[in-house]
Amino acid sequence: MNILEKIDLDIPEDIGHTFITKLMGGRLNPKFEQLLAEKKELCIKSISSKAIFSDYEIEKIEGCSVYFKSGNIFNGPNISKILKGSKIAIIFICTLGIATDQIIAATSESGDALATIIMDSITTELLNLLGETISKIIKKEGMKEKDWASTCQYSPGQYKWTIEEQKEIFKMVNGGKIGVLLNKSYLMVPFKSISGVYGFGPEDMIDKTRVACDLCPRKDCIGRR
Repeated sequence: MNILEKIDLDIPEDIGHTFITKLMGGRLNPKFEQLLAEKKELCIKSISSKAIFSDYEIEKIEGCSVYFKSGNIFNGPNISKILKGSKIAIIFICTLGIATDQIIAATSESGDALATIIMDSITTELLNLLGETISKIIKKEGMKEKDWASTCQYSPGQYKWTIEEQKEIFKMVNGGKIGVLLNKSYLMVPFKSISGVYGFGPEDMIDKTRVACDLCPRKDCIGRR
């Protein structure tokens, strides 16, 4: 089990701009630009980035199920496709921390809907940046053999992998050690958190799906990569 705290993020000057521009469907007006500049520093100061991950040996993949030597099982047609050919999987959870949720909630409760949208956009991009940073660390950890490769990341709640599978993720990795819990709807708290899995194995056996979005039919999704 690996736990990372106080993770340094290489935060670009225009953080939040890309997401909010997509959300608004075009260029931002001066009011949005001003709010983006004002709220960026507050959002950055709120984050306390942490991650936890662990590797598991895959015993076999049959049909829509992935069986681990630990006794854990993932179920779903896409997760079994992604992990086909993998020898191990690294399961992870990462978070920006509870303070980020709290400042967004406080702004929302104040009735400032525009500022809430701006702050949510900034922290969404910060979370994506954290995910990319953790991805590099996990891939370095997972390349245990020569000529091995990594699958793309896949997470519960993505296309054809139900959100209920979070239960299995949290059995395998103790999110509580970094302050992340599941609520009754299987959503993570803090909400600005990511969980998921990467597979690793011989390059010629690994699934070549570039990103999880390639498997999803929702072409107009704002989060599409």
